Amino acid sequence: MLKSTLVATLLATQLMTANAAVTAAAPAKPDVAAAAFREGNFALAFQDWSQRAENGEAAAQHNLGSLYLSGKGPDKNEAKAMAWFHKAAEAGNASSQFNLAEGYRLGVGVEKDMAQAISWYQKAAAQGLASAQVTLGICHEMGLGLPKDMVQATALYRAAADQHEAEAQFRLARIFALGLGTEVNQRVANIYASEAASQGHPQAQTYLATQYLSGNSMPRDVNLAINLLAQAARQGHARAFAWLGNIYSEGNGVTPDLPRAYLYFSIADKLDAEKEMQDMPNKQKLGLAFRLKTEDIQQAVTLSSEWQVGSWPPKLVLPALKNDQAKPDIYQGQVYYLKN
Repeated sequence: MLKSTLVATLLATQLMTANAAVTAAAPAKPDVAAAAFREGNFALAFQDWSQRAENGEAAAQHNLGSLYLSGKGPDKNEAKAMAWFHKAAEAGNASSQFNLAEGYRLGVGVEKDMAQAISWYQKAAAQGLASAQVTLGICHEMGLGLPKDMVQATALYRAAADQHEAEAQFRLARIFALGLGTEVNQRVANIYASEAASQGHPQAQTYLATQYLSGNSMPRDVNLAINLLAQAARQGHARAFAWLGNIYSEGNGVTPDLPRAYLYFSIADKLDAEKEMQDMPNKQKLGLAFRLKTEDIQQAVTLSSEWQVGSWPPKLVLPALKNDQAKPDIYQGQVYYLKN
């Protein structure tokens, strides 16, 4: 699924500074608006950036668009936001080019126009913006506005992964794990997945956990798998909760705990609103219901309804780890743990 970075990640206002280059001979003047923004004085930030934006400063135009988009200006106005992003994008501001592309793709502040979106993604990607490279890679992979081309998709993911972009690293892991346009290489897949997981990417954390559970391509380590799944579950990743449910329902390396498994399947079912797992958590939950006491089910229902994203999975005590970090390395063709 093409993630909506505009409304999820980059919309957490990304400020640009006009004084990026600072020399000893001519130190940059303090950015009044940026300082005001950091202090929560959005009115002063808006006033200063408005003046500078009207004078043609691209960074100020980008920041002004971000204020309108986030609602931290005088009002939330997506059309004005995109208008300012357009001005900054035409001046070569890569972040504005990306935001404008997202606006055209999603129909935020402008009419949906995939051709325009692709054009602006390409401009931002050409400047090395990792988020644009990833999104353009997804378009190539899925055939969204562009011909399907795994070679181009992989090249774009690699460019973004070189900048330590977690989504790109995870997508490369998926490519090598499944052999999408290339030969299957599980060792390389694990390396990319571990890099993404170390940055908190929930899908990568869940994928890496499954490798530790199976013990096929990584040393089997159930405790490490549970820790990774807990981190992903904390971010609201439905599959992580489903895997925790499987671990405790089957007793995979732990003492079976059916009430806890029912609880985790319940949360997974709640999170999987689009049924990407084809209703699997609900089916597992129904199967367990015949083996549980009524009070266990009632407690699970209550805990499931109370759980919120950002909280650790309820009733879970994280097991101690034997190794300092969950990051594999390749040495002589084998996967080993890295030690600090």
